[in-house]
Amino acid sequence: MKLKLCKTCGVPVRIGKDQSWNPDGTITQRRDPDHRMMLFDSEGVDALFTSIEQLIGVPLEKIVIESKARTTCAYISHLMRGFRGTAARAVGLGRIVERVVEQGRVMGYGDIQAVDVRWKERYISINIANPYSILLFCGDQKGAAEAIRKSEGTVTYEEVSPGVFHVVAYNAPHAPGLENRLALKQVPRKPGDIEHELCPRCRVPGGISSFKWGLEQGTIVHEPTGLRYALFGPGGLQAVFDELEGELGESIPDTIIEAQRMHAVTRMRETWREWGAGDFRNWLALRGLGNLVSMESFPGGYTARIENAAVPLLLVGTTIALFEFLIGSRPSSEYSVSEDGDLVMTMRGGQD
Repeated sequence: MKLKLCKTCGVPVRIGKDQSWNPDGTITQRRDPDHRMMLFDSEGVDALFTSIEQLIGVPLEKIVIESKARTTCAYISHLMRGFRGTAARAVGLGRIVERVVEQGRVMGYGDIQAVDVRWKERYISINIANPYSILLFCGDQKGAAEAIRKSEGTVTYEEVSPGVFHVVAYNAPHAPGLENRLALKQVPRKPGDIEHELCPRCRVPGGISSFKWGLEQGTIVHEPTGLRYALFGPGGLQAVFDELEGELGESIPDTIIEAQRMHAVTRMRETWREWGAGDFRNWLALRGLGNLVSMESFPGGYTARIENAAVPLLLVGTTIALFEFLIGSRPSSEYSVSEDGDLVMTMRGGQD
């Protein structure tokens, strides 16, 4: 597959065509401005799930796949309303799958290969090497298949060789329960005043040119640090975290923060290099994670407020890891998330 690159900044043209970087610290889909995206450290996603499982002793596979399937199904169903959906289905399941595979590669989801597509049997078989997250990818396939076929589906996966998975989505009812509980909370975004220096040709922020797209591998790599990223919606992760808290209790948010801190602290040296002079606000906005509107320092610490925060628990865990990296010991921390989506964090000194 040939990838058309912007002649000015070198970023795939489809990235600017499909995504919009907004003054409020968010990235949204141009075809669906209510659908948020984030450019996030993909290598840490499955590591995060594994760490949470180890900390709480509960498998997450079902919750993760089902929640991601719900958000993907809702998104694709929205895009395929009316004539657009009728036209898309008329071209056949094979062409739709081909388009999904192409889009997945551009978004950094991995080396995706369609193996077997059967329209009448409602059966899709895919191989993927080095997925951004095998659980989220399975959720994507399940949700996409359900939206296209307008029927319930099931997904299975198997690691057939190191880093290579065989994923099958087929038409079959699944266990009821989660689909009725995993309801996403829609919080209106607050306006912002972030000014991105946009490429005059493809309209993506100049900072995105520091990422390199490997189309054959389905990867997005930040060249200065070598860290791998992917573009995906934060809604699925937030639904997972909300469900975990509802099922297992109020200790889950602290567990998620700790799991993210454990991962982030292992690569904070690269992340700090990525921030350069410490422009935390720009770092957040470029990745669609929110708008840092205030940061007040005091002896031994600071308080920060982020509007339109994407997956607040991950931001808290990452910020704790940053402060720990800078001062050499873990800080004490407090945070709150308001009803209108503001994340307020306070970091103090260090604790042994």
